[in-house]
Amino acid sequence: MFKISALPASYGDCLWIEYGTEDAPFVILVDAGPSEPKALKSRLKQLATQGRFLELVVVTHVDRDHIGGILNLLENDFYGVKVRDLWFNGFRHLPSPDALEAFGEKQGEQLTKLILEKKIAWNAVLDNAGFMVTPEQCPEFELLGGAKITLLSPDAEQLKNLRANWVKVCGEADLYADIPAQAMYFGKGDMEAFGAENLNIPTLAGLPFSEDTSEANGSSIAFIIEYDGKRVLLGADAYPSRILKSLEKIAGNPSFSFDLVKVPHHGSENNVSKEFIEALDCRRYLFSTNGSYYRHPSQPAVSRIIQFGDHPELIFNYRSAYSKIWDNDMLKSIYHYSTSYGDGDGDGITVAL
Repeated sequence: MFKISALPASYGDCLWIEYGTEDAPFVILVDAGPSEPKALKSRLKQLATQGRFLELVVVTHVDRDHIGGILNLLENDFYGVKVRDLWFNGFRHLPSPDALEAFGEKQGEQLTKLILEKKIAWNAVLDNAGFMVTPEQCPEFELLGGAKITLLSPDAEQLKNLRANWVKVCGEADLYADIPAQAMYFGKGDMEAFGAENLNIPTLAGLPFSEDTSEANGSSIAFIIEYDGKRVLLGADAYPSRILKSLEKIAGNPSFSFDLVKVPHHGSENNVSKEFIEALDCRRYLFSTNGSYYRHPSQPAVSRIIQFGDHPELIFNYRSAYSKIWDNDMLKSIYHYSTSYGDGDGDGITVAL
């Protein structure tokens, strides 16, 4: 058994991954939205009553729509669930021009403080080093139960960029009480949600692409997870160019085969390029967002998946104003795609692989 659930996490990510046996699967948690989803709390409490572990918790990057709920989970000790390892690139893991410098001016940020206070295993698989790809290697990690993770992002340059802007980025994520949260959106503004009659998919797909420039998004821990012959790409908020470079390093020239792709940055037009979609051999694309705040997924991003993908299934964990417009029989018939929607008030949506 191998399945991924995109829990309702407002405009953020909260991915609950299970693999192994049906009665006692191994569990991985990737992010926890801007605030802890109700469905996540109930799942964790159930794990605790069974005396089971979270095999891995991944905090992909310092953005509040990914990190906010994790802070609450740490404060509540994951509701009694033990964590074998937590992956997160803190300030201490960001490349420094001074090899002797271990901490910066604002090392009291909340996540690092809580990890240390709660004595959570932190990047234990790397002996507390940072996660990054290099020109020579995309690191691989074997997990208990037979799953494998291959790192795709970030690289050293992206982590250096984050280091240079750490205080600003943490302020925007509300991790420093004395730094005002600016809630900036990096990149072009996405379009309003129009009716299906206004959707010209070839035109939208062909709009000029301008890649994301956010330091936080560029530092995202994006990876492949494999189990029992199935492969999933979890894109976090990573840059598509970085993901493609890593895939080419691992497997050579496209196409790259996956059973599911969690679309980077909730389907932002700045994180889904024509080249990225054309390089993938995948039929299922997962979007995690309710569209609030940044109005994701954007019409150009979804249109690129439809136009340059291969009869894709668009999987949304919410039926929002920005996702329901794609549930149109005429458009589906013309452009040969399908849609699935989750319960935004319950458990979101689960994809069995």
